[in-house]
Amino acid sequence: MRLSLWAASFAVLAGCAGAPDALDAKGSQFLFVWSGDKDKVESDFLSVVDLREGSATYGDVVATAPIGATGTMPHHVEYEFPAGGMLFGDGFTAGLTSVIDLRDPLKPKLAAQFKDMGAFAFPHSYARLDNGNVLVTLQGHDGKYGAPGGLAELAPDGKVLRTASAKSADTPDGLVWPYSLAVAPGKDRAVVTLAEMGWPGQDYKSTNQVQVWSPSEMKVLATVNLPPSGQGEHHVDPAEARVLADGTVYVGTFSCGVYRIDDAFGTKPKAVFVHAFPGGKGAHDACAVPVVVGKFYVQTVPEINGLIALDVSDPKKPVEASRIVFDPKFHMAHWIAADRKSDRMVVTGNDQSWALVVKIDPATGAMKVDETLPDGISFDRTSWPHGDSGPARVHGALFGP
Repeated sequence: MRLSLWAASFAVLAGCAGAPDALDAKGSQFLFVWSGDKDKVESDFLSVVDLREGSATYGDVVATAPIGATGTMPHHVEYEFPAGGMLFGDGFTAGLTSVIDLRDPLKPKLAAQFKDMGAFAFPHSYARLDNGNVLVTLQGHDGKYGAPGGLAELAPDGKVLRTASAKSADTPDGLVWPYSLAVAPGKDRAVVTLAEMGWPGQDYKSTNQVQVWSPSEMKVLATVNLPPSGQGEHHVDPAEARVLADGTVYVGTFSCGVYRIDDAFGTKPKAVFVHAFPGGKGAHDACAVPVVVGKFYVQTVPEINGLIALDVSDPKKPVEASRIVFDPKFHMAHWIAADRKSDRMVVTGNDQSWALVVKIDPATGAMKVDETLPDGISFDRTSWPHGDSGPARVHGALFGP
């Protein structure tokens, strides 16, 4: 969009989601937060926050896993906790993928680390396939940042199994920027958004397309153009695709539009505009990550400094169910993920130094800050379990196990 995602993520420095499992009174026991050393001097790391009910260290960072590299810009991690406990996350500016072993959450450790995947480079987002492997979007090639990018399939240990270019006759090579993706369980389909992260000194190129892939064939089956909304430029820069509880695919844009992809798994997929959130005019108010919780599609909305939940019981006619406005100290809401064992969600700012736990009513969609953590979780601190490395900026976060 007229904005560069580099500007959104770097200037301040820069899943399949269906209905939740049966609620557990205690929920997930930990929160994992991808953390970058603010001064870019010490190692970046994964933080482990204790959410065990009754624990003396509840709400505190109780373990960390340094990745042995600094200034990498820890950005996206998987949106859902992996069944095998091996979590993938990127260090975008370093073109780095780190695999963190979380099988013992109190003793996290770096299990693998690598850069290029075949001919492609600069990984951005990760999603699990039905077979447990990981599908990755990449925004570079031949060791450099730049379109056309591609996709890679990785084994759970990080071994590169296959790669494929995202080039298509329907898209100019200079606009082939695989950004994020959602895998549809049991459908052999992945919906991949095309949007450039952006890079200092390079002109930013806006897009308005998503691709439908066959993971088994590792190829693009269709390219879908997002049409103008008639209310603004809501079709510009597709950000995140999500699969609703009934299998419908939604795509949210950085321009704060929401599009339904009709016939997403058929032969003629088509995008239909269904909703617009406030904002989306620039880097400061771009709508980034949504999450699906039951019948609700919840979007981070910086324009209101909070969240808006849509009731998507009828995917053709989403209706706002609720919104929550945060205290100003929790600004630039950007990332969100759900606890599949409770009514909680985690929100982080765009490379800020806070994380906030929010509860959502599964019946009404009403949201409130978790009363057990009213001040959120601060990463503006001096000391960590791995040493005194100073404040951190955070981005991706998820609950588990």
